[in-house]
Amino acid sequence: MRRSTPAFVLCLAALTAAPVFSQGLESPEPPPIDYETAHLSRVVSAVRITEEISLDGRLDEPVWNRALPATDFIQQQPFTGQPAREQTEARFLYDRDNLYIGIICFDSEPDRIVVNELREDFALNESDAITVNLDSLRDRRSGFNFTINPAGAKRDGQISNDGQYNNNWDGVWDVRTGRSEEGWTVEIIIPFKTLRFSSAASQEWGLQMQRRNQRLNERSFWSPIPIRFSAGRMSLAGTLNGLENIGQGRNIHVKPFVTAGVTDARGQERQVDRDAGVDVKYSVTQSLTFDATYRTDFAQVEVDRQQVNLTRFNLFFPEKRDFFLENSGTFTFGGSRNARNLVPFFSRRIGLSDAGTPIPIVGGARLTGQVDQYDVGLLAMKTESTATTPSNNFLVGRIKRNILTNSWVGALVTKRDSSIVGDYNRVYGADARILVGRLELDSYLLRSETPGKAGKDQARKLAIAWRDDEFFGAAEYNTVQANFIPDVGFVRRTDVIQYSGDLSWSPQLTESETIQNLIFATQLDYFTDGAGKLETQTEGLHLRVRFENDAGIGFDLNHTFDRLTDPFRIRRNPALFIAAGDYEYRDYSVNFSTRPSGKITGNGAFDWGEFWDGHRKSFGGGLVVRPDVHLTVDLDYERNQVTLPAGSFTTNLVATRLTYSFTPRALINAFIQYNADTHEVSSNIQFRLTHHPLSDLYLVYNEGRDTTSSRPVERAFIVKLTNLFRF
Repeated sequence: MRRSTPAFVLCLAALTAAPVFSQGLESPEPPPIDYETAHLSRVVSAVRITEEISLDGRLDEPVWNRALPATDFIQQQPFTGQPAREQTEARFLYDRDNLYIGIICFDSEPDRIVVNELREDFALNESDAITVNLDSLRDRRSGFNFTINPAGAKRDGQISNDGQYNNNWDGVWDVRTGRSEEGWTVEIIIPFKTLRFSSAASQEWGLQMQRRNQRLNERSFWSPIPIRFSAGRMSLAGTLNGLENIGQGRNIHVKPFVTAGVTDARGQERQVDRDAGVDVKYSVTQSLTFDATYRTDFAQVEVDRQQVNLTRFNLFFPEKRDFFLENSGTFTFGGSRNARNLVPFFSRRIGLSDAGTPIPIVGGARLTGQVDQYDVGLLAMKTESTATTPSNNFLVGRIKRNILTNSWVGALVTKRDSSIVGDYNRVYGADARILVGRLELDSYLLRSETPGKAGKDQARKLAIAWRDDEFFGAAEYNTVQANFIPDVGFVRRTDVIQYSGDLSWSPQLTESETIQNLIFATQLDYFTDGAGKLETQTEGLHLRVRFENDAGIGFDLNHTFDRLTDPFRIRRNPALFIAAGDYEYRDYSVNFSTRPSGKITGNGAFDWGEFWDGHRKSFGGGLVVRPDVHLTVDLDYERNQVTLPAGSFTTNLVATRLTYSFTPRALINAFIQYNADTHEVSSNIQFRLTHHPLSDLYLVYNEGRDTTSSRPVERAFIVKLTNLFRF
C-alpha cells in the first residue's frame, strides 16, 4: 500500500471525540424493545362482510365498526421506541374478491398536514403518508407495498429479500382519502387477484404499517423496527389473520396495446409507424406467475438522464422499462454491494444498444415466484435484427434456496446467442448471502464462456459486514478476470482485483431539538491488475450532520492514486488526454440539502482540488418548487471546470422537469435537458391518462435540437393506448 493520508487520522479522531461531543445530549433510554419478538404480539383480524363498501375515503359504513383496529404505533424516529405522538387506527375487512383497509390518521393540527404531490409514485419523503406492507405468502421475506398520501396519490411496489424494494411494480388497486378535524382518512380496496397467497382455507399474512408525519419529522411503525431497517423488513412484521376461504380465481391478465407515431430526422424522409402487441399474465400457481409479451413496446419510457463522464470507465444507466422492472428482485445476484463493479444480469443489455438506442424486441416470456423454499426466475427474450445488430436470443435463469430467516444460497445462468454462427456468450455461477444477527456475509463465483476468450474467465467476491443502529463496518474482496465477459450484464473494470473497506458511526442525538444524528465515515478501495500490481487506491473521509427535519450538511475529503498504463482521452478533443504514468491527488467537497417536504427545497455540492495532473472545480445542485399539489418544477445543474497541462475545458449540464397533475390519474410531464458538450437540447414531453387501473393513454413528444444551428436533429410524436382485461 501507498502512504497513509490524513483522512484516516481525521476519521479516527472524529470517532474518538464523538462520544465526548454527544455526552449530555442523549435523553434517558426509552423502554427497551425486544425487536426479535415484538412482532409476535402484533396481531389484527380481518372481518368477512357481505355488505358493499363505497370507496369514498369517509369510513362511514357501520360495517367498519365490526373490525377491531390495529393501533399503538411505535416511533422509529426521532424518539426510537416511544409511542407515536399522533395515533393511527387501521381496520381490515374482506369479501370473496377484495381486501378493504380503512385507516384513520389522527392529527391534532389538521391544517398543517403536509402534502405536496398528486402524481403516482410520489416522493416518499416529501409528504405525509401511510404505508401498508402485506406478506401474503407469509414467507417473512417478500411482500407487496401500498403507500398513500393525504391527497389520494398512491405508490406501490414489491418487496424481496427481506427489505429490497422494487418501486416500479404496478398493481391493480384503488384508494380514496378524506380530511376532517381529526386528521385524514384512507379507504383502500385491493383485489385478491393482485396478490399472491397459498390455497389454504385459513390464511395468516405478514402485516407492517408505517406512518410518516412530516410536521413532527416522525416515522412510526405498527410492528416496531430497529432504526437500521426499513418498513420492508418483513421478518419483523406483525400478523393479519381471519382470512377464510379466499382465492384468486383464474387470474389471467391480458393487456393489448396499439401505437401510432411519426418521426422526422434530419436528412431522412418522414417515417410513419403503426404497431400493436400484447402482454399476458397468468398465475400458474398461487405463488408462481407467468408473463408473456409480444411485439414489446416501450414508447412511453422516459429518456435517460444525461451524465458527464470524466472517468475512463463505462457509465451506468438504470433500467426504466416496465416489463423488465417487474419481479426484478428475483434476479438479484451477489448481495446489495455487488453493483460497485459488476452486475452479472443487467436487463438493459436486452433490446438496447450500448448507446441506449432501442433494438426491436419480438417478444419473450418470464416465469417468477416461489416453489416450496425456492425462489425461481426464468426469462427468455428475442430481439430483431437491425442494420448493425444481428437477431439475438437471451435466456436468464435464477434459483435461490431460502435458509434461516433471511439468507439464501443460489445460482444464476445467463445466455446470449445471435443469428451469426459462433457468436454467443454464457455466464453461470453460484452465490450465497448469510445473515446471522447483525453479521452479513456475501459471496459469489462466476465463470463466462466467450469464443476466443478461454482462461482467466472468472469473477469472485467475498464480503463481510457488521450492521447495527449506529455502527457499520464492512470489508470486501472481489476480482473480475481479463476474459470474464458478461454480455447480458454490466462490468465497469476487468482484469482487476479489488479490496474495499467501509467504516461508519451514526450516533443518534436524542436530546437535541435540532440535530437527529451525526455521521462519521471512512472508506478505502484498493485496485490491482490481475498480476497484483497497484492500479488505483482511493481513501475517503465523510462527515455529515443530519437535522431533525431531514436537512443535512456534509464534508468529504478524498485521496486518490491512479496508475495509467495507456493514455486516457478525457474529452473528444484529441489534444485533451492524460498521459500514461502515476498520479496522486486530493479533492474536497461540501454539500447540503434542505428539508425535503418544504414547498421550496434545494441541494448542492461544491467540489474542488487536484485532478490528475491538473485541477478541477465543480458544482452540482438542484431546486424544487411546489406551489401546490398540482405543479412541481424541478431544476438540476452540473458544471465542471477542469484545468490540465494539455488544456482546459468546461462542461455544463442542465435538466428541467415540469410536472402538472390534474388528478392522481392524469398528468403531463416535461423533461428537458441541455448538454453543452453535445450542443443539444433534448425534450421528452408526455401526457398520461389512466382511464382504468393499469390501462393508460399516452401522448409523447420527443425532440433533439442542435443549439449551434437551432435546428431539430430528430423529433417524434407517438400515441399509445393500453387496456387491461382481467379474467
